[in-house]
Amino acid sequence: MFKLQDFRTSRNVCEEKKLNFINIYKTKWDEIHYKSDVFRYRIDNLRERIVDGKYLLQLNPHRSTKRRTPEQIHDICQPFDKNKFNFTKVSRDEIIFTFTEDDDENEHAILVNVSPISRYHSLLCPLLKRCLPQILTADSLQLGIDIIFLSDDRDLRVGFNSLCGLASVNHLHYHLFIENNVLPVETVKCNHIKGPVYCLSDNYPVPAFCFEVTPQTVNPSGVIFKLIEVLLNKSIAHNIFITSGQRVTGDSKGEEIVRVIIWPRKSSSGAKQLSAFNVAVCELSGWFPVYDIHIFEHIHAEELESELKKWKYENFAELCEEIKELY
Repeated sequence: MFKLQDFRTSRNVCEEKKLNFINIYKTKWDEIHYKSDVFRYRIDNLRERIVDGKYLLQLNPHRSTKRRTPEQIHDICQPFDKNKFNFTKVSRDEIIFTFTEDDDENEHAILVNVSPISRYHSLLCPLLKRCLPQILTADSLQLGIDIIFLSDDRDLRVGFNSLCGLASVNHLHYHLFIENNVLPVETVKCNHIKGPVYCLSDNYPVPAFCFEVTPQTVNPSGVIFKLIEVLLNKSIAHNIFITSGQRVTGDSKGEEIVRVIIWPRKSSSGAKQLSAFNVAVCELSGWFPVYDIHIFEHIHAEELESELKKWKYENFAELCEEIKELY
């Protein structure tokens, strides 16, 4: 078990005794992937295609046919059910490592995703043994932001799917991805709403809120969570993406910052999903794991955007007015 402060960050790179988060993470993931049988399929050399110069497609047919059947979700605040599958039931071989923050009572875990979207796809499970439902908390959001900063790796992303937002397991978890392509959502310009709150520009297919976070930002999770609470109180499904990106003002001269992007969305409860791909946090970011080879080879940007738009929250303008009252 590690402590969070054991890892080296971009702000203490001179401390050679500190551990490199990404190196440990990748080394252990590869070891599990190639030397054990916990994965449902191997993930090597995925075919890629860039559509319209921005949307990333990756062909991964096994993700559709060999993954665990998702849990049926009907409420974004559905209680945890110990009788259903949860991450306390995984094999020890699936654990990349565990770590704590200030004390040994609050243990977090990073697990391989046994049905990965791409190489190094894993799960961050905050307070694993507390068996919290898949409802975002301010503390877990801060943990996701902290991991982005301590990794000091532009390729690392953190994603969250709420219940009714295509979360497949009702046990608190975030997705960890490593992807070297720049995604559309990381460079799209943003419009200012009020205070620290921005939204993606109107030319992005699905409206979303965006916050800019730097190492100097005070209590970012507390600031952002005020918006999340509105979504929870109104039972609005949502997806969240934490990633390095351009400044929300569009100033490309400055250093990259961290964007925390929040999509309110239509509920996926009871909805029929596509056989080619589903619309969760990856797809909303402009990254499409595709299951069908014909669609992978022939789909156009207009079709991708049309599918994304089906899941946008229709009353986004009204929601923006309500959010203004918080800041």
